[in-house]
Amino acid sequence: MIVARVAAALGEAVALVVARAGRKGEDVVAELRATRRDERDSVLLLIVPGVSALDRAMLRGAIGPLAIELAPSKRLNAVDIVGDAADEHHTVAAKAGRADVSAPVAVVVAARRADRAAGDE
Repeated sequence: MIVARVAAALGEAVALVVARAGRKGEDVVAELRATRRDERDSVLLLIVPGVSALDRAMLRGAIGPLAIELAPSKRLNAVDIVGDAADEHHTVAAKAGRADVSAPVAVVVAARRADRAAGDE
């Protein structure tokens, strides 16, 4: 559900590449590289829960080099959602448009529901 919400918020303004459980990291990187041919000037890599630790680390490590490779025509941004931050108790809000950043932006979203954080697991 989080992918659909992010995609809806971005609309056609930003190319969205999603890393999901079971998808090979190299396939995600290949899709990111393919955005060079996309007319949009920004791409968002969304890493959702369930991606293996190895693929997650590889993708996060690739953000800088890929941003350099895609520049100056593309801005690469990434959101890494870990834990239960994507469950039904959390709302995703995103604002589409060109971000005024000169370097790749990587955001790690790590949230816990209030009842779990209080120890009521």
